[in-house]
Amino acid sequence: MNKLLILNILFFLLVSCVSKEKKEAEFYVETQTSFFGLNHSDWTKSKWIRKPENLKMIHETFKKFGYEKLESGIYESENLFIANGIYIKRNFDNVLDSLELSYNHPEMQTKYYSEFWNRRKAERNDSIVYEIIREFNSLKSHKKRLNYENEFVNDTLVDLLKIEFDNDNLNSEKAKSDFYTLKKYGLHQSAYNLLYERAEYSELELDREKLKKELTKATEFTYPWLIDTEK
Repeated sequence: MNKLLILNILFFLLVSCVSKEKKEAEFYVETQTSFFGLNHSDWTKSKWIRKPENLKMIHETFKKFGYEKLESGIYESENLFIANGIYIKRNFDNVLDSLELSYNHPEMQTKYYSEFWNRRKAERNDSIVYEIIREFNSLKSHKKRLNYENEFVNDTLVDLLKIEFDNDNLNSEKAKSDFYTLKKYGLHQSAYNLLYERAEYSELELDREKLKKELTKATEFTYPWLIDTEK
């Protein structure tokens, strides 16, 4: 049997195994939170995030959790910053300072800042955007945690942020607590991913099969909050 035929047979067997594995994949229920798009959508196209009440909720929630803990998702250099896949070829600090100074001061606005504030006013979210920018600049200057307004905080989002970003002292006890937090909020596919599909949890000692039995299966896949990072 020549090498080409052997390779073709192996390829066929591998494809068969992949197809079979896909058919036998386990799906679990996953509640879609109102803020789901924060994790898995293009913010530049999101109508949800442009609503003033949602911006307020996100801002106060991030303040409670700690903006400084979210900095790992931001890349910044002298004349470029990237956040959530959005590239802006400007200095981050200069942009924030100029946006704060130019708000409601047309005489100080260049084309970039004029267009920015005109868009915000058209969306009727300019006042909350200004508040966020002003507090951001205060955070840069004083290097201390911002006070938050608890009535606007979304505690579900705080708990989910703790699972994704507060993992400096991750151990089996915290992993189990994270599992039950996801389950409590109806994020069973996310809880399954925590058990089997997340690198940061993979070496921890957990009774995975026992915990998995507590999850509710689904007939179709729903995109989860806590995604699979193992494939």
